Amino acid sequence: MKQLPPDTPEQSLITQYKGPRLVVKAYAGTGKTTTLVKYAHNNLDSRILYLAYNRAIRDEAREKFPANVDCKTSHQLAYATIGRGYQHKLSGNLRLTDIAQAVNTKNWTFAKDILDTLNAFMCSADMRILYTHFARADTGKVLTSKQERYQIQVV
Repeated sequence: MKQLPPDTPEQSLITQYKGPRLVVKAYAGTGKTTTLVKYAHNNLDSRILYLAYNRAIRDEAREKFPANVDCKTSHQLAYATIGRGYQHKLSGNLRLTDIAQAVNTKNWTFAKDILDTLNAFMCSADMRILYTHFARADTGKVLTSKQERYQIQVV
């Protein structure tokens, strides 16, 4: 461990704490990270979660903390808990040409409607594609049979 400055009286209360749960609130630049590094080294038998605001801060923290500290972004924590349930919606970006090729069409308006419908579905919490995902759907409008067939084709 790199030589760190001696604790202030307030930091000492934290670095020597042995209770079950610790929450530290402090202003920017007051030594929170330095204090937590010392706390982690004083409690190597404890598993500690460090939540960072972004990836750069997380990466910097990983270099400072001992192995008993799991450094994550809040997004990583949320994805591990909830995100896996939506993994089926996570894929590469679809291009209009990919859609046209997949449905074997040269009708670019039709391909664009399919792409917009898929994007609306992927941005929703729904588990399957619904007519409400069709971007040009007017739910209050009565469709002609031709319009209805087109909407069914898209969806």
